[in-house]
Amino acid sequence: MTSVAIRQATARDAAAIADVIAAIEPEHLVSEISREERRDRFALYLSSGQNVSFVAEHAGRVVGELSLALRHPDPTEIGFGVHPAWRRRGVASALLAHAVAWADAQGIHKLTAQVLAHNVAALAVLEQAGFVEEGYLVNQFRRRAGGASDAVLLARMRP
Repeated sequence: MTSVAIRQATARDAAAIADVIAAIEPEHLVSEISREERRDRFALYLSSGQNVSFVAEHAGRVVGELSLALRHPDPTEIGFGVHPAWRRRGVASALLAHAVAWADAQGIHKLTAQVLAHNVAALAVLEQAGFVEEGYLVNQFRRRAGGASDAVLLARMRP
């Protein structure tokens, strides 16, 4: 594993987060929105406190991100992405471990994730972190390119 530093993101990180996600192949993205729209959403959600995000940095460059959509008292939903050049180096696992510890410390009772059914790497990382499948969601995400994609719903309860 390559060493990365994990820290909590601020609204100033929105552009770097949007850049990481823009580098991800479209077939691995839950939503297909423009980089600018994603940047603006991250800035809004982070500055308003609707989301808490963490970034993984190497040499001052954001190489991965994980966001928690806070929905008190409902479950908090996780979404994450790693720049393709940084995959299979433990970045997602490090982000997920950090986020799970943060959520547990905040008393968040349940974390959920909706992952495209064909994204076996993300499913494996979540399962290694203690998430279990709770359901299969048919045609969950409408794609701009046409059609819809199925998703797997995973969850982790606070011990």
